[in-house]
Amino acid sequence: MTAVEELIVNMPLSRACNLIGIPRRTYYNRKRFTVRIINTRITDEIVMRIREICSERVTYGYRRIWAMLRNEGICLNPKTVLSIMKKENLSLEPHRHMNRKGWKKLIHPIGPDQLWETDLTYIPTINDGMTYLFNVKDCFTKEWIGYFYSRTCNRKDALNSIENSTLRHPERYPDANVTGITLRSDNEDQYTSHYFMEHARAMGFTQEFIEKSTPEQDGDIESFHMSLKTDYIWVIEIKDFSEGVNVIENAFSDYNNVRPHSSIEYMPPAVFRERYLNDSAFRSEYNENLKKRREKMKMRNEAKANMLKNIKEVK
Repeated sequence: MTAVEELIVNMPLSRACNLIGIPRRTYYNRKRFTVRIINTRITDEIVMRIREICSERVTYGYRRIWAMLRNEGICLNPKTVLSIMKKENLSLEPHRHMNRKGWKKLIHPIGPDQLWETDLTYIPTINDGMTYLFNVKDCFTKEWIGYFYSRTCNRKDALNSIENSTLRHPERYPDANVTGITLRSDNEDQYTSHYFMEHARAMGFTQEFIEKSTPEQDGDIESFHMSLKTDYIWVIEIKDFSEGVNVIENAFSDYNNVRPHSSIEYMPPAVFRERYLNDSAFRSEYNENLKKRREKMKMRNEAKANMLKNIKEVK
């Protein structure tokens, strides 16, 4: 509308609008919209804070940036954050997910400490070569329960990861007793060894194994490993094992207490767990929304299965 405003200095508004080729109504509507934008809460301080978060969290998209702002008490619409990030050239390319298969004959947790997943991932270092990180994650709260970081990759390391997970939270699991928790893993030798299985059973775990060549069946831990490497490992070069110890412990704290997680209302897992256990209204609302999401997922999976079945019958 700058052209109209320049013209109306020397002529009536009606003539200026005729020269530009727009109705006066359009001018007034756009002027009101511009005034509304100027009067919003988008201050220079907010834009500066978005820049700061993006520089600190280079792998975060606009939804996580929005969640970080919200958790700091800065309430904006997610699309407003996206608009600012685009203007500041801070937005990321959309991430495309591969097709995901539905779980078959596997339990779905309906509360904390019902289903844990465990797996290992590889952490490269410059001087000490490949190192190994054994992780444990709660599939309901998305909390990174514990881990064991090692130079080796054997059954004892795998066992240390679940033992360390209970020792980190003695108030939750007194005497390392985890009776009632299902422990899901793949079929790697570390987790199917008699040594690991006997000790896990003695601790109170019920073990559950995914089918071979189906990483989507322990998708929580697989997704976690991708986030861990994207947000904390690949953004730096780890010099040696000692530095890796510090990097992973800092990541453990940040992931649980700061990093927003999209599937739990963009809260950090520790915050979500605390609120879920202590806020009955929030717990009821979340459970209802979770039930609806799972029903939609089930319907999509059934529709996909029927479509594939029909295609095969046609062939």
